[in-house]
Amino acid sequence: MTAESELYAAILARRSTRRYDQQPLDRSTLDQVGEIITSTQPLLAENQFTALLRDAPPGTDLVKHLGGYGRIVNPPHYLVPYVLGERHQLEEAGYRLEQIAVRLTALGIATCFIGALSREAAVRTLYGLPDAARLAAFLVLGRPSAGRTGRAANRILRLVGGAERKRPVQKIFFEGSFEAPGFPPEAIAPLIEAARQAPSAVNAQPWRFLWLDGRLFLFVTRRNLRYGYGLQEQYRFHDAGAAMANVCLALEALGRSGHWTMASGTEPGFPECPPALEPLATLTLEQAA
Repeated sequence: MTAESELYAAILARRSTRRYDQQPLDRSTLDQVGEIITSTQPLLAENQFTALLRDAPPGTDLVKHLGGYGRIVNPPHYLVPYVLGERHQLEEAGYRLEQIAVRLTALGIATCFIGALSREAAVRTLYGLPDAARLAAFLVLGRPSAGRTGRAANRILRLVGGAERKRPVQKIFFEGSFEAPGFPPEAIAPLIEAARQAPSAVNAQPWRFLWLDGRLFLFVTRRNLRYGYGLQEQYRFHDAGAAMANVCLALEALGRSGHWTMASGTEPGFPECPPALEPLATLTLEQAA
């Protein structure tokens, strides 16, 4: 398998893991983790992304310590990622963190997101982050538990959380108008499938795609009962950033190029959408030389 096909396979294979081998990663692997963190590509060049790598001593209950839900068993390490900037900080956070998660998957390293939006101010204080830092989720990482019990537990937790229940593609993809749901053309089908596999808080899957005049438009749902209300609703931006990352990783895996442009809501050519949706970004695909 080539490096490119391994990358696409990692996009599709990445799943949340909640039970880990408690042994820390070796120094060489941690160096690779550091390289992956520093090599993430930005969504907006002006945004500053930082991810602090921290060890979790044996017996640490990270969910109790950091917030979130469920239980994480024996996690050896975790990332504290945050973004400084003026625009689209949460999208940037999701975009960068998903790049890290997928590339770690390609190395055989398991990951799990722990949401932090409801405790964002407390987290900034806990880790001494700048007041303007935005942080939507931590990323737990380590080797997955190799025992039969650990594998079964991870599978059950994914099923209970709904992570295996992805929306059918015809529920998130439209061509020409929002009156025409269906299956994407062959040229972009791998990109939509990559986006469909992105993680989202409480498996809300807020993304909707419209293919029009050779461009892919991304929208997010304005309200989603799975998120709840208040700060929790902002997860839609972080989760959309993760889907955008998967699209760009898929482009890389396929040897193609393209770039996202964030929506201002006023630029010419951005199509109208149903009131339940909010425009977020446009993907322009570059033609092969």
